[in-house]
Amino acid sequence: MHGYFLKGESLKVIFVVLLLLTPLFLETAVAKEVYPDRPITAVVPWGAGGMTDSVARAISKAAEKELGQTIIIENKAGASGVIGLNYVLKAKPDGYTVVITTSSAYFMVPHSHGVPFNPLTDVNDIVPICKFDHGLAVRSDSRWKTYEDVVKYAKENPNKFTYSCAGVGVTQHICMERMAIKEGIKWTMVPFKSGAEAVAAILGGHTDGTAQGSLEILPHINSGKVKLLLSLNDFRWKGAPEAPTILEKGYSFYAWSFISVLGPKGLPEPIKQKLEEAFTKARRAPSFVDVMNQFKIEASTMTGKEHAEFWRSRYAEMGKLIEDLGLKGK
Repeated sequence: MHGYFLKGESLKVIFVVLLLLTPLFLETAVAKEVYPDRPITAVVPWGAGGMTDSVARAISKAAEKELGQTIIIENKAGASGVIGLNYVLKAKPDGYTVVITTSSAYFMVPHSHGVPFNPLTDVNDIVPICKFDHGLAVRSDSRWKTYEDVVKYAKENPNKFTYSCAGVGVTQHICMERMAIKEGIKWTMVPFKSGAEAVAAILGGHTDGTAQGSLEILPHINSGKVKLLLSLNDFRWKGAPEAPTILEKGYSFYAWSFISVLGPKGLPEPIKQKLEEAFTKARRAPSFVDVMNQFKIEASTMTGKEHAEFWRSRYAEMGKLIEDLGLKGK
């Protein structure tokens, strides 16, 4: 009788454990088999028409074919990308709300602004899409024909040279301020909500130059209205190969940032994997490759894990840099 009693108790324990684990098994199974069963919202925390918005729409259209559901783009601009990013990080982690944004919003801006999230714990890296091309450009009819002309003018006229950016603390802003310190000059950055607005500012004569991406600048270079003076990357632009790189001018640093797909913490691993697989395949889709070729940029080949390791290992260093530049709290 005693042996039978122990056996019965053991069965009861096993039964209770199975009951507790069943929801977990079901959640994983459902995530794998059912997700997604309705449209997905991809938030772009920048204005429509800019490079991030255009890339997001192109990659989402290609990813729809892999996921079998519509991806709805929703622009939530403001606070240098923080408003839209925070909206997604606070959303339910069910895979139906993601964000497609530049790394500035979670790698740089949190060091210069007070943000309502912790990038290291709240950001869920899904997959990077592509790298940004960054450059300093002016109107073709301006007085500045070379980068050296701008530096000379800034030395003789402190804070008079103005340039536009898509927000405070973004990659181009940080790079431009590092350049100013090295040259012993001062210029003035004018922030806008999107790259398209930033470039429109120089076209309208509201700023002297712009530090922006190739998507916004290249069409105006091709039309003859804008001239690229300097590539802020470690490579020359495909669409304006005559412009030297920042490294060629003797600087030891350059601007970099990714456009990536992110989600909130707590995202079930099967759903995260499905999203990464879909967007990874979308990066190779002919329709998306065509768009990348039009923009003269290349899709990333990094995995979500590699991308996470890349920026997280540099996060503290960027914080110190921004503090040293005097941009913390601005």
